Amino acid sequence: MESIMVYALLAAIPFLTALILMVGFKFSSGKSLIISLIVTIVLALLVWRMDAHTVLAYFLYGALKSLDLLLIISGAILLLNTLKQTGIMQVISDGFQKITPDPRIQAIIIAYMFGAFIEGAAGYGTPAALAAPLLVGLGFPPVAACAVALISNSTPVPFAAVGTPMLTNMTNLSSAVTESLGISLDQFTADVTHKTVLYLGLAGFIVPILLVITLVMFYSTGRRVKSILEMIPFCLMAACAFVVPYYFLGTYLGPEFASIISACIGLVVTVLAARAKILVPAHVWYFYDIEHDEVIMPKEIFGSVSRRKLFKAWLPYLIIAVALLLTRIPAFGLRALLNSMAIHVKNILGVEGLNYDFALIYNPGLTPFIMVSIGTMLANRKNLTREDIDHVFGATGKQVLTIAMALVSGIAMVQIMLGSGLNHSGLEGMITQISTTIVASIGKAFPFIVPPLGVFGAFVSGSCTVSGVMFGPLEFQTAQILGFPAASMIALQMAGGAIGNMICIHNVVAVSSTTEATGNEGKIISMNILPCIAYVVLVLAVYCIFG
Repeated sequence: MESIMVYALLAAIPFLTALILMVGFKFSSGKSLIISLIVTIVLALLVWRMDAHTVLAYFLYGALKSLDLLLIISGAILLLNTLKQTGIMQVISDGFQKITPDPRIQAIIIAYMFGAFIEGAAGYGTPAALAAPLLVGLGFPPVAACAVALISNSTPVPFAAVGTPMLTNMTNLSSAVTESLGISLDQFTADVTHKTVLYLGLAGFIVPILLVITLVMFYSTGRRVKSILEMIPFCLMAACAFVVPYYFLGTYLGPEFASIISACIGLVVTVLAARAKILVPAHVWYFYDIEHDEVIMPKEIFGSVSRRKLFKAWLPYLIIAVALLLTRIPAFGLRALLNSMAIHVKNILGVEGLNYDFALIYNPGLTPFIMVSIGTMLANRKNLTREDIDHVFGATGKQVLTIAMALVSGIAMVQIMLGSGLNHSGLEGMITQISTTIVASIGKAFPFIVPPLGVFGAFVSGSCTVSGVMFGPLEFQTAQILGFPAASMIALQMAGGAIGNMICIHNVVAVSSTTEATGNEGKIISMNILPCIAYVVLVLAVYCIFG
């Protein structure tokens, strides 16, 4: 057992290195992840005794996989820079200021509700990359915008991209379900979906409150308790507007529309409530700039923002929303068509089964973000000079290059760790070594480690989907051995994978790049750790009550 523990600790060194460098020593994500990648390669070659060409193959695979996320980020940044240059972002900002000048409520409307809609439609890091820049446009400090966008991107995650994480993990478990449980995959999917919306939904009432607590605790010096308590009624109303339909849609319609329809309902209810000042505190809270010892006041808006002007300003986002729905819902037929145009790379460097598929046209970075960005430039061409357009593309290129190394290094590191089971040492792969050691140490307390495993999987892989693929089969098998309900354990895994998005390195790097907060990734993670832990604890409390 001691030797197993030693190897588990060795396997964890790359993650510990990245965390310590970013959070403890304030290194940038790029430097931290490059060092962690080097540590991973050394461990893979010397301890796990992988072949050098296998390590190189998984490095290349990770580099290729990073293209998907880099394209999404490029599209989101290009859209943001286009909206800034054309003045559209200022109109949107003025419109939100007219709904409410209070950043606490703005965070709930944009990060929590609008972000949930984008998550339900597209997923894969898109929501935070869109919501955070909107918040910055309203006057949020970039780090604050990143933190609340990531905290919000949790409850809707298992049903992102019309249910992709849930459906992918159910497919991954299909043979085990039919052989071990003797029920159909559809029935098991319904059971897991019901448990997931129960755990994340009931515990998720705290998410809007967590947003407010994060903003107030980090960005004010006085009146903190009052600034939090006075927002609780509005927070609970907003949570109710999202969570109630989320629960019933997930339970009775399935995973495809649990997040996207709930977000639409919640967004309408919350905006109307804010406009009518229902449960809105009389006191307006503002950010406090501790460094300059002054309150950050929003700019004053003179006159009104016409509905026509607001509609035109929001038109790019409306087109994006419609395009995402048309290309993500299978019934329209575009999803299969766009995916059929994917580029396929088989057996990279001769490693059997190491295949990469790049659905360029289906990637939301291209369809619709880049397309809408170019369309917006064309629609506003009379107001844009050649220099303006060059500035938009130049600024976008610089921002993307800044984070490319961090993303490539981080994703390549994880892929090498996932592939380290192909070795001459006889050891389990690094990720498996960590997870099986944890499970073996826990025993009958196994359910209490499942959500943290889900968080860990999302933290290292950048995806709730991948977290479930990594740990779902292990948890399913362990549940069978220990006599726990398999549906409940997989639901806890999905919940943990969703919550892990708050602190996932890849998502933190991606969202910080869209708000010019690059270099503050460690601060963002440290701000979001306590909300992450609080949500996990509440999920486990719901499990203890309802099973």
